[in-house]
Amino acid sequence: MSSNRVKSLWILVFLILPIFSGCVRYETALDQFNRGEYESAFKIWKLMADHGDVRAQNYIGLMCDKGLGVVESDADAVVWFRKAATSGFAPAQNNLGIMYRSGAGVAENNVVAAYWFKSALQKNHLDAANNLGVLYDQGAGVAEDDAEAVRLFKSAAERGHARAMSNLGRMYDKGEGVPQDYALAASYFRKAAESGDPEAQNNYAVMLDNGRGLPQNGIEAFQWFKKAASQGDLSAQINLGKKYMAMSDQGEALISAYAWFNLAASAGSNEARRMKQEVATRMSVKQIEAAQRLSGSLL
Repeated sequence: MSSNRVKSLWILVFLILPIFSGCVRYETALDQFNRGEYESAFKIWKLMADHGDVRAQNYIGLMCDKGLGVVESDADAVVWFRKAATSGFAPAQNNLGIMYRSGAGVAENNVVAAYWFKSALQKNHLDAANNLGVLYDQGAGVAEDDAEAVRLFKSAAERGHARAMSNLGRMYDKGEGVPQDYALAASYFRKAAESGDPEAQNNYAVMLDNGRGLPQNGIEAFQWFKKAASQGDLSAQINLGKKYMAMSDQGEALISAYAWFNLAASAGSNEARRMKQEVATRMSVKQIEAAQRLSGSLL
């Protein structure tokens, strides 16, 4: 083998080795993150992030946002999301848009949020398509345009995005941007519900309970309310409480109703607070105490 060819091979090795090493370190940190070993994952990703790895920068932002392996700081999350976003990394662009949308770590600004969602959408990021659709639906940061919202929801829904399916179902249910079609709304809610989206599970249960767009089925509706409520959906927790409350004046049903109302009330729902007070008038002190204990174990 000629000396020039050997030299070329060594150059190729030196070029590839850092890339391979970076992939191994990233995957190691990802495995640690998925196992809940956040501090270990943070150490690896922080080193990579400091050297410009956009994937690591995005994950450092997520960990700062959630307080995983590091002190929670929305401001620090924004810093890291911005580093990766300005380098063109779509997931970080979407996350930065969310921070501007919610006013977390930065002043709320829907115009800037829309800019970052659009930037991520140029790279076909599905979350960004759904998030931008919400802005068009609400007229937040962009001119209100239900037809454009439907187009964006549909583009993500057709590729399996559960929340976009749910939002598209809502548009058909209300007849916003599309002709009102309860059957099609129920179909989209069902698809999203089966994918685990709690909002869709609640909406599908409502349609089942009322027989809107599909045959009425209170038993199946109850099961979907329960699935959504168990995932923390406030509307579903209230609806499930009402279903229990309507069953009878027997102790177990009232205890369950109170427990779900109490859970939603503790999350700030005024309607749940009123319903809890109403069901409490039909319960004994012991039943209320049992319901409070049950409430603490529901999620």
